[in-house]
Amino acid sequence: MTVAARDLTFAAIALILALVIGALAFSYPVSSSYFPRVLAVFMAVMALSYGIRTWRTHLSPKAQERVPVAGTRAAVIAFGSVAAYALLIGLLGYAVTTMLFLLGLMLALGMTQRPVLAFVVAAATTASLHIIFFVLLGVSAPESLLF
Repeated sequence: MTVAARDLTFAAIALILALVIGALAFSYPVSSSYFPRVLAVFMAVMALSYGIRTWRTHLSPKAQERVPVAGTRAAVIAFGSVAAYALLIGLLGYAVTTMLFLLGLMLALGMTQRPVLAFVVAAATTASLHIIFFVLLGVSAPESLLF
């Protein structure tokens, strides 16, 4: 598989995931689904821009060389974690999902030597976001099934 074919396939899959997540998020009231809606739109824009950039460089000689699929590990982790986050926020709730998202992303992208620090950063970031949006700005938290 060429680099361009692999990247275009990945962009298409990420765009499809964003559209599915967006369709689900837009079926709920705005007050409880604003954040997943924003994530779905952001993920769709990222996937489209990634696909367009790959398409524009498709004919370059570098795009045709073969590389192992593991070369896209970081991009797959980033897009996949955003998709999982948007899907799980309705089930687990904002605080739990955000904490797991941040912790998982930090550990997956290289903070494995200091998992306690990753946990502290994820907890502090989640708490800070909660205070900023739900306490200070008065945004209503997304509805969830469990928490």
